Amino acid sequence: MKKKIVGLFVCMLLITTILPITAIAGDENDPEIRDNLNDLWGPLVDHPIRIRTQIALKLLQINSFDFIDIHSAWFYENESEPNYLYAALKLNDLSVNPQRAIYTIHWMYNGGPYAVWSHLYNNGQNYISSVGVDKRSNYRWHNAEVTYDFNRSIVTFKMDKKYIGDPQPGDLLVNTFAWTALRFNFQPSTLLFGSGELVKDEAPFLENNTGYGRNYQIMY
Repeated sequence: MKKKIVGLFVCMLLITTILPITAIAGDENDPEIRDNLNDLWGPLVDHPIRIRTQIALKLLQINSFDFIDIHSAWFYENESEPNYLYAALKLNDLSVNPQRAIYTIHWMYNGGPYAVWSHLYNNGQNYISSVGVDKRSNYRWHNAEVTYDFNRSIVTFKMDKKYIGDPQPGDLLVNTFAWTALRFNFQPSTLLFGSGELVKDEAPFLENNTGYGRNYQIMY
């Protein structure tokens, strides 16, 4: 009996040493992407003045910017749906607002940039969601499914793998990061603030040289 136990332990040890440790499937408790809360930036919050921020919130008819404050993000798959990839983005406090909230997750696969995104606007009355190649000179977007779980503050995307390079089991999604922003409902008005966004968040905060999130390994 002792020999069997030792043999089993050795087999388990060999398996754990063979499996990659940098590309484990994430979930809400072990996400590929993590972020600090209350680290928003942009014209309305850079060098904040309390009175100015309160005036901005009142003019925008919102209580806070928590609905674009990133908590974490992760990828996952279902064995029963091998042709689809899911990505989830958790916010500090997901809620609808009169303006336009933008939720995105980005990554690189096989040398190419990809992203999935959604706009939620007009007090939640309207939304759009797309996935595809993320190149400013050559956008190729396709429809993606999106669900908003306001109880858990999670935005979930469902993507057809054929729109993201058709990754195969064992392939890696690298340079992962999430990005969110707030714009006016009528987006051109936001350009009056220069950056194109009123408030935004990024996880990890790339402009601070903190790198990217963990890789994700395709399972099915």
